[in-house]
Amino acid sequence: MRKTAGIIATLALAGSALLAAPAQAADVTITAGGSSFSGGMFTTCANNYTAAKVTYTSSSSGAGRTNFVNGTYDFAGSDGAFGAADTKPAGSFVYVPVLGGPIALIFNVPGVNNLKLDAATIGGIFGGSITKWNDPAIKKLNKTAKLPAAAIVPMYRNTKSGTNDNFSGYLTSNKAAGWSKNQDWALATGKATPAGTGAAASSGVVANVQNNQNSIGYVDLKDALSSRLPYAAVKNAAGQFVKPTTAGAAKFLAGQSIGDNGFVTIDWAKKVPGGYNASLITYAVVSTSSSAKGAAVQSFINYTLKTCVPANAAKLGYVSLTGAISAKAKALAATIK
Repeated sequence: MRKTAGIIATLALAGSALLAAPAQAADVTITAGGSSFSGGMFTTCANNYTAAKVTYTSSSSGAGRTNFVNGTYDFAGSDGAFGAADTKPAGSFVYVPVLGGPIALIFNVPGVNNLKLDAATIGGIFGGSITKWNDPAIKKLNKTAKLPAAAIVPMYRNTKSGTNDNFSGYLTSNKAAGWSKNQDWALATGKATPAGTGAAASSGVVANVQNNQNSIGYVDLKDALSSRLPYAAVKNAAGQFVKPTTAGAAKFLAGQSIGDNGFVTIDWAKKVPGGYNASLITYAVVSTSSSAKGAAVQSFINYTLKTCVPANAAKLGYVSLTGAISAKAKALAATIK
């Protein structure tokens, strides 16, 4: 009799566990993609999530937003907002800030392992006005470095990239000559044929720098660390040369202001001692109009914000957002339908 009672109790517990399981179990697939800058984090969260199947395609912020508008993606990973001329979603949507990170300047210059740069010099290098590694502007910042008289080969993103948008925004805000803030690199540089060689995603920029001596490129810190290439220390608005780190990016991003729709207006010229100014924020662009997968998307975004990013950001080279930005992100996630 006691054995029978035990079996009944076990079955009852099993039944209650099934009832408590998320409604969006393994038969739901969330399809997303976009930002390659934050692809490492989104992929990690997708792989670790168990309440639904999540696929994230790392490409570019522009591709992510376009596929979200077209209904191909259930949410987009994006390092920037829709432009004024961009087609926007038919229904209501918000930008949920998911994480932050520094833009690292990786380089492949034989005999040079440490490099100091400022916004004006970076702008000249990628804009094509500084063409040799031993240019006086670079030598002035690196007096002890053995800079070669070799041509600089800039590597850039040739898609509509959120990294482009933020990097060019940083250069424009810090008065680098000839720059405009734009996700399109040609428009950002003002040149139909930009200096150097383009690649579609962050991984392509890394490969180009690895395979070409005397080259330089801009990528997320995760890809920079994985590349095993050296990366530059960049002069911040407080006059300090700071290497890209999660701590420096976190310090800089913490004081930025967030709007009602979740988008953070970054002042890249802000003086933050110890801060790394060339930093950005990645968003999940999500629908706040009713959709068939709304509950599943909300659950995944909540998991990403509350569990996955705090646990994994620092070790992957990203920033777990805090303070007012984090609070607003969680409030906006609650509006996903």
